[in-house]
Amino acid sequence: MNVAQNAPHPAGRLEFATATNRASLSRFHRSGRAIRLASGLYAIDATLPPEKVAHHHRFAVAAHTWPAAVICDRSALSGGEPVDGWLFLCHPEPPRTSDLSLPGLTLSARIGPGPLPGDMPMPDGLHLSGPARGLVENAVTRGRPREGKPARYAGLRAVEDRMDEEARIGGAGRISRLLAQLDVISGHFGKRQVEDVRSRLAALLGTSANTRLTSTRLAARLAGEPYDEHRLQLLERLTRYLQTIPPVPRPAVGGESRWEWLPFFESYFSNFIEGTQFGVEEARRIAIDGEVPTTRPQDAHDVAATYRIASDPVLSKTIPASGDQLLELLVERHTTLMAARDDKRPGQFKVAQNYAGGYAFVAPEMVQGTLARGFEAIVPLTDPLQRAVAVMLLLTEVHPFDDGNGRIARLFTNAELAAAGQVRIIIPTVYRNNYLAGLVGVSNGAGDGQTLYSVLDFAQRWTAMIDWSSYERADADLRSTNAYLDSGVAESSGIRLRLPG
Repeated sequence: MNVAQNAPHPAGRLEFATATNRASLSRFHRSGRAIRLASGLYAIDATLPPEKVAHHHRFAVAAHTWPAAVICDRSALSGGEPVDGWLFLCHPEPPRTSDLSLPGLTLSARIGPGPLPGDMPMPDGLHLSGPARGLVENAVTRGRPREGKPARYAGLRAVEDRMDEEARIGGAGRISRLLAQLDVISGHFGKRQVEDVRSRLAALLGTSANTRLTSTRLAARLAGEPYDEHRLQLLERLTRYLQTIPPVPRPAVGGESRWEWLPFFESYFSNFIEGTQFGVEEARRIAIDGEVPTTRPQDAHDVAATYRIASDPVLSKTIPASGDQLLELLVERHTTLMAARDDKRPGQFKVAQNYAGGYAFVAPEMVQGTLARGFEAIVPLTDPLQRAVAVMLLLTEVHPFDDGNGRIARLFTNAELAAAGQVRIIIPTVYRNNYLAGLVGVSNGAGDGQTLYSVLDFAQRWTAMIDWSSYERADADLRSTNAYLDSGVAESSGIRLRLPG
């Protein structure tokens, strides 16, 4: 027998009081075997906190109190989950008109249509408002909610944001299906609500104009410049965090000869961590002497092109002054970088979604809009290192090209530093996992960018301490600090990037 399958659920067994079991449930409650969730409502043998017990049984409680109800309004836009501790429902003839309060959760039902075409079945005989219905239900604002109760309806801005999301995910086909669903259910809702939704959906298909919008996201899409709101939120959080950090200037002092070999090693490591791997001596012959190995001409071009940009006194220090100029510079640099790889579409923004593992970067149609708005988001930053960190995140999250995105991001990051006379940042091979962990941490919402800033700050500090005045001196410093070691091998053996000396 599989004991685990028969074990009681930690949320317990839900019981509703009746004339026959009310006394026994009261005894269970007094003895501690039952949690009283509400009047006449108990969870037997639950081991979870009452709030988690209530959340687990929310659909069963809703279905018992309002049979065949529809989860609607703001709860529909949240996928059926409570909003601010409230689960909103509607029912043609609600058996109960007052709210039902449970630990950490309140169920609230209003008079409204029962299940309609397009609504989705939920547990215990409930339904969830379908996509079109959810838009119509929330396209209203009926004054202020009473004190202590959140707004039941999300409002037009949230509705327009959802339309932008629907268009991003499903394109014109998804919007056409929403309009078709709207036609089927329109008779159950107010004419103004329906028309507000219809006109905006039609505008997305280009069959309606002059619709007054409240959502900047939807307005940008209709203007042909949609952007990724989630990525902008990541960037804005990072920007706010960076503004709390006192600047730590690291000027590139010592004259040009002090930094003579930095561009070469910058190019070498930037390509190496992307998989274009040569021995450092061979990379030197490629970048400095112009040798092209017959077996790997394209890889050799990648190293040489990166070095050409990083070592050019103008290109390496040119930074954009606007979102439009950012787009222009990205196209120019990528054209140079990928000139030997026609299959990577040099100088052209991506047309297919790209990924790192299972993580999707910004969708192709949102690349230019996200870059332009992202540039606006980092305008408040004036410290070169802080701007460099923000540029790194923006270009990495967008991943605007088919290939070469990491190298492009590092070139633009270092341009922010070089333009201000600050020490550039090199990510040596041994530090690759730290670098990626900093970026992934922001992507996954682990903080506001603290790890990314710390990683890049240390890398700049390390770069500042290396003697780049000759190949031999730089190479010796790099070996003594473990810079060339494989990051995976180094991590498994406890070896880290060290500061010189």
